[in-house]
Amino acid sequence: MGDVFISHSARGDAFAMAVLEKIEEGLRGRTHTPLVDQSGIEPGDEWRPQLVDWLARCDAAVVLLNQAALDSTWVRREVNILMWRRALGAPLLVVPVLLDGLTTTAVKRAGLEELRPIQFARTAQGTEPDAKSLADQVLGRFARLPQEATGTDPMSDWLQRLALFLSEAQRQPRVLTEAARALNAEREFLTHVTAQHGGCLFLAHQFLLAPPERMEKALDVLAPSLQDQTIRRLVGALNATWVDEEAARGALPAPGRQPQEMTLLLNAFSNSTAEQYIRRATCNATHGFETRTIGSLPMGEDRVGERIRTWEDAVWKEFFDADSEEERMFPNDLDTRTHYLVIDERRPPDAEFAAAVNLLHQAFSWLIVLVTTGTAPPDDDVRNAFKNAVLLEPLLTAEAEKTAALRSRRLRQLPDRLAGMC
Repeated sequence: MGDVFISHSARGDAFAMAVLEKIEEGLRGRTHTPLVDQSGIEPGDEWRPQLVDWLARCDAAVVLLNQAALDSTWVRREVNILMWRRALGAPLLVVPVLLDGLTTTAVKRAGLEELRPIQFARTAQGTEPDAKSLADQVLGRFARLPQEATGTDPMSDWLQRLALFLSEAQRQPRVLTEAARALNAEREFLTHVTAQHGGCLFLAHQFLLAPPERMEKALDVLAPSLQDQTIRRLVGALNATWVDEEAARGALPAPGRQPQEMTLLLNAFSNSTAEQYIRRATCNATHGFETRTIGSLPMGEDRVGERIRTWEDAVWKEFFDADSEEERMFPNDLDTRTHYLVIDERRPPDAEFAAAVNLLHQAFSWLIVLVTTGTAPPDDDVRNAFKNAVLLEPLLTAEAEKTAALRSRRLRQLPDRLAGMC
């Protein structure tokens, strides 16, 4: 028995609605609980708190893909959250369903390429679309669901930690309600206070996608009811949530795969911004991910050689505490962690820089290199010079980076401000 989120844009599409209703009926008959918003989302609406809660805690998901879904920014964001959870190791079953005679090529063009490696449910070529047979394909995938798809991955761990921090304010229920109001989730929060998974966890789920200004406002409401240490931990857990979740997920390797010569390009100025992207992507994971930052500005004529020697030494020293050649050996558990090296050269990368990164990857193919590129991303020639470059999009603006830096400082000062010290 499990909770199954159904992502769709079926309103006004009779066939899509028929498939949706038969899947709902079949899931209930198999003692699963379908989580589906029949009302749809109006253009301009912000994330609905109930949907965020469902996305964060569902055990499986069905994604109905008609043309309206491919055109929907809502469906795109829902798919992003589901695939983010999978990339972090959640045992989350996702079943995409092709409607309207759509092909996987259309799915790729719509920006949902991450679904293509998953087996689609679809109508066989040359046969008439039939809602029941298509629903039966989907339901056949639900014979065995993981007992629990939460609690075993960094995102679930992060949400549980947030809920624990928030529970300290339960002595003053009004404070939690005001925090929910700041997150535009008051009505839904009040209905979840006595629910099985608890009001604090529901509130924690809202921070997964809360706009940064709402997150800061909610923290201001909560802080007076929390101990200083809890405030600092909560601030640390939430500080990177300003980073766009789709851009952050681009920093993760594909689900179930080790990274291979992966280079991330981020149009940011500060290495601290790069580190926040990694924290956002990994949900502040306390294990399984390691990040180190180095800088290098070659001064001699052998610019590629100087870079690669500096970087290789840094990898051995920073990740493996190996100062000498004799100490350079990999630990037995190397493949249980993902390693990020942030290179902050304080100027846009060029073809020589790309050549040095490619040489670094010859020595450490599992290393994910994140490069800050300044205001603009590198041009196509430079980007193509990397073997496996991922441009983190949506692109960052200089104003957003500056705003985030100032917000981060305010949040760090929150305990001192409450004590009247600043």
